[in-house]
Parts: sequence; structure tokens; C-alpha cells
Amino acid sequence: MNLHNIKTITNTTNLAKIFLQFEPIAEDLIQLLQACYSPITSELELEVRMKILDELFSYAQTEEDLPALFAHMITDRVYEYEQKHIQIPSIKPSEALAFFMQEREIKLSDLSEIAPPNVISEILTEKHQMTVEQAKGFAKFLALPEATFFSERRVKVSGPIGKAH
Repeated sequence: MNLHNIKTITNTTNLAKIFLQFEPIAEDLIQLLQACYSPITSELELEVRMKILDELFSYAQTEEDLPALFAHMITDRVYEYEQKHIQIPSIKPSEALAFFMQEREIKLSDLSEIAPPNVISEILTEKHQMTVEQAKGFAKFLALPEATFFSERRVKVSGPIGKAH
């Protein structure tokens, strides 16, 4: 079901039909809505929400599908919990890049549209600082938030892509 196809409810007759259709699944729907809106208060709840997320995303074909929309609401609760309870260590942009390259078996040449392989090698060995344009390019290529590659003193603010500074 796609949200773009949902029509505005204009009278109470429609509501009565809707409630009758929901009656057989009301308990499950309530649990899903609680997972979407209730704050996470423990590691156990976090694990349960993560399992629900995986299942919802397995049903979604696109980001606009209803399961994906529910999943994004739960993702917001996970994010809120992690912000309060989990301290994620900050790492250098070069370490993040090295990690994801190894994890996803990405070669230097795979990233050549972002920077020449020799420059990427120098970024990985910290002989060269990553530029903002490169950080954005790596984030886009790896489908990660740009913040993954930003560290206040470790990313150059200006300069053309692939040029050493």
C-alpha cells in the first residue's frame, strides 16, 4: 500500500467501515503503533525494535511503501534511544573510510570518481586530509550520512576534488 493512494476521510461512515476492517488486526496494529511511537527504555526493547525494523524493511519494495514508513518511525525511536544511552566513539574520517572499504570489499579503483587511487591511499594513511567534496562523495557512494566522514579538524574545508593539499 502506498500512502500517495490514501484518500482523505470525509465522513464518519467511512470511519465505521475502516474500524470494522481493522477489528481482526487491531491488537497487532496497536503493538506496531506502540513500537513506532513509544520511547525505547531498555536494551531488550531495543533488540525487539531492531527485529521489527528488519521485518518491516523485508516487506517494503520502496521507501514510500507502508512497511518502510512504519520502519522509519521506529528508526526515530532507535535514534532517540541511542542518543541518550549509547556513546558512540568518534573516529577519524580515514578510519571510517578504511572500515567501510574493508567491510564492503571496496577497492581504491572503485572510488576513482571521488579521488584518484593514490590520493585515497594517502587519505587512508593520513598523509592527506579528506576534503569536504571527497567526504560527501564517499558518503554518497557508500550510502552513509555525510557526518560519518566529518570531524572538525580532520576534513579540509576547501579545495578541488582529488587534489592534495
